[in-house]
Amino acid sequence: MQATEVAEIEALRSSFAAAPAELADDLGVASLDVGCGALAVRVSSAPANAYLNHALGISTVEQLETIVTFYGDTAHAVSPEPGADLDAALSERGYEPGGAWMKFSRGGEPAERAPTDLAVADANGNRAADFARAAVEGFGMPGRLADWIAQLPEQEGWYCFVAYDGKEPAAAGALYVYGGLAWLGIGATRPEFRRRGAQGAILAARIERAVELGCTLLVTETGERVEGRPSSSYRNILRAGFRETYLRPNWCRVPPTRGARAGRDGR
Repeated sequence: MQATEVAEIEALRSSFAAAPAELADDLGVASLDVGCGALAVRVSSAPANAYLNHALGISTVEQLETIVTFYGDTAHAVSPEPGADLDAALSERGYEPGGAWMKFSRGGEPAERAPTDLAVADANGNRAADFARAAVEGFGMPGRLADWIAQLPEQEGWYCFVAYDGKEPAAAGALYVYGGLAWLGIGATRPEFRRRGAQGAILAARIERAVELGCTLLVTETGERVEGRPSSSYRNILRAGFRETYLRPNWCRVPPTRGARAGRDGR
């Protein structure tokens, strides 16, 4: 498994393990270790969200058969392990190509501070709820997921940040550290606070923390550049010193009763 994939997969594994039991039962939150480091995650109550219903690191037909059973009638996306030759097997099982994601990486060099009029703070203690609110509203996710996301700042390996306009939470971003690897994700800004430099500042704060912790490989991802689609997330990532590493395809399986197609540019 490529290290650039491991960091993201382990962050997802940890975040799904942190879901409160009652909420997990109500919303259909589940995860499945598919072997060889691969992981499938599911939130059956949110089938239109391809990232919450998503299998990563899939490299064999046997793993693919397992996740088809795991998801059942829930719409989901599959990101094969880079280099895996599964196109024909995916097509045979009803998957179609969806929007690809660009994977980015950088070393442990310091990042320049990004200008913003917002104040960036660690989302620990009583700020965990603010972090969750900014993430949920920034991504347009169901409000109940805030109870789950608020658990992350207290989990091992997680370093979460929230940007404030006065006392009002404006944006969120998370860092997950796994060995010398660091994954940067959950970058979201509430609509009314966009275009004020929040994500650039939170990216810089996460990079600084990862460097302090001795991480030597930092990774993140966002939707590929497509003409006519907003790409502010893509530009922020490049400005923070990340390099385009590879384009990772997503294959989508939508049961006949579903109309959603997968894609992501969530920040």
